[in-house]
Amino acid sequence: MRFKGLPLALLLICTAARAQTSAPPSATAPRPAVAVVNLRFDGEHANVLQAGDTAIVAAATSNLLATLAASDRLALVDSTTVATAVAVVEGSGNPCDNSCAVAVARKVGARWVAKGTISNLSNLVWLLTAELFDATTGKPVLADSYEIKGDAARMAPAAAHVFAQRVEKTIAEKGSR
Repeated sequence: MRFKGLPLALLLICTAARAQTSAPPSATAPRPAVAVVNLRFDGEHANVLQAGDTAIVAAATSNLLATLAASDRLALVDSTTVATAVAVVEGSGNPCDNSCAVAVARKVGARWVAKGTISNLSNLVWLLTAELFDATTGKPVLADSYEIKGDAARMAPAAAHVFAQRVEKTIAEKGSR
């Protein structure tokens, strides 16, 4: 009965030792940063262009950004910062291609960059093609395409949401190696 305090003392010593070896919350690994280049509209193959076509692409971009921003596994680079960096590059008159997107990601400090195009193929069929690049290697790690049928104003943002989920999953699988 003399050792009643021993288990409590042992517990306190073990707890103190564990607290000293645990990393402080601020020392945890940062979430991988991802930059998103705004989705582009491509109406080259459309049989009819309409005034709302670019609004559909803007809505899809917004949904892509919102889905990634809601992720607890990623840090989304501010879209205005990315758009500004893209605008500087496009000042030469050339659209931001894959190498441009990778360069922009590096400039804004992102490990990953997502970009894509929404094409209007006909009144009822659209196509979202999108890629995720590893900015450290410049290589694509995810390439998706989604055929959008029906109401493009509703379906294009839904397709962008699915792509965002795949981006999050791919980055989680690849890690910050």
